Amino acid sequence: MLCLSHHNLVVGVKQLDRNGLQGNREFLVEVLMLSLLHHPNLVNLIGYCADGDQRLLVYDFMPLGSLEEHLHGQRKTVEERRIAICIFEDVAEQCREAALKYYDTYLPFLFEACNDYNSDVRQAAVYGLGVCAEFEGGAFKPLVGEALSRLNVVIRHPNALQPDNVMAYDNAVSALGKICQFHRGSIDSAQVVPTWLSCLPIKGDLIEAKVVHDRLCSMIEMSDWELLGPINQYLPQIVAVFAEVLCAGKDLATEQTISRMINLLRQLQQTLPPSTLASTWSSLQPQQQLALQSILSS
Repeated sequence: MLCLSHHNLVVGVKQLDRNGLQGNREFLVEVLMLSLLHHPNLVNLIGYCADGDQRLLVYDFMPLGSLEEHLHGQRKTVEERRIAICIFEDVAEQCREAALKYYDTYLPFLFEACNDYNSDVRQAAVYGLGVCAEFEGGAFKPLVGEALSRLNVVIRHPNALQPDNVMAYDNAVSALGKICQFHRGSIDSAQVVPTWLSCLPIKGDLIEAKVVHDRLCSMIEMSDWELLGPINQYLPQIVAVFAEVLCAGKDLATEQTISRMINLLRQLQQTLPPSTLASTWSSLQPQQQLALQSILSS
C-alpha cells in the first residue's frame, strides 16, 4: 500500500518479478490492455513505472484484500468465495490470453471448489471450467483430464437433480459440452460425447439450457459422427431431446434454436430410410410423437 499524499489517494502497487518470464513487451501490452478495460469486477489501473529495470503497476487500493485471498482464505464466507470465482471467470472470459498468467494460481482452487459443500460455489466453479475450456485453448489442454474428473463427480452425484443441486448439474453438463466441442482431441470422445448427450436436455438453468441446446444443433449440423453414433445409434436419443425441448416452448431454447431443431427433424424425415425413421419415432413417448407431428406439419 502507498499513499500519494499530494492527491490524498491511497493506492496499491504491484512490483513485477525482475527474474520472471514477463519481458518489457509483455509488460507494455498488459499496461495497454488494463488501460482499455473497464469492468465492475476489475480494479482500475492508475498508472505504471517502467524506469530502468523497475516494472511497477499502480492500482486503486482494495482494502478487502486480493482475489487470491478471497479464493484461498480459510475464513471467507460462501458468498465471498462465490464472488471471487465469478471475478476470475470474468477476467478469463474478457481478457483471454492476457489472463493465462493467473491460471496457475486460480485453477487449483477452481478444481477444489467443484466439490464444495455449497451448491452455489459448485455452480460457479463448474461454470468456470466451461469458460476456461472455451476461451483458453492450449493452456487448458493439459488440464482436461482433471476437469473431466471433477465434472463427473458433480454430474454423477446421486442427488444431482435435486432442486438445491440442479443448477450446478446443468452448468457441469454445459462445461462438459464445451470440452467435447473445443478439446475433442484430448478426450475419449467415443465415450465422453455420448455421456454428454445422455445428460440432455437440461432444464434447471434456463440461460445455460439455451446455450447447450444450441450447441447440440451445431454438432448435429456438422454431422458429428461420435454424437450420432455408429449406424445412427444415438439418433433416437437426439430426437427425444429435440422433442422435449420443443414441447417446452421457449423455456429451453431460443427461437433460432427451435427453428434449427425443426429444420433438422425435417431433414431426417427426408433422408432417413423409412425403417430407421419408424424405429426412431417409435422410441418416443406418445405425447412426444403427437407434439412433433403437429410441429412438423405446421
